[in-house]
Amino acid sequence: MIKPHAIKDKNAGLIIDQILGEGFEISAMELFYLDKPSAEEFLEVYKTLIPEFPEMVAELTMGPCLALEVR
Repeated sequence: MIKPHAIKDKNAGLIIDQILGEGFEISAMELFYLDKPSAEEFLEVYKTLIPEFPEMVAELTMGPCLALEVR
């Protein structure tokens, strides 16, 4: 997943170029927005491990995310 800050900073293309440059193939891509409950569920594994969990959730909900299927 390419996070909202990377999209906002116009780095999504660079990230995709790096993935392709390493020989991987992107077989699917979708732009989407996460609401707070969805972001918390996505990051649930980190909830008790990382004190910055609330900040991580906030980051994922601040704008669009780009999901990539990489092979």
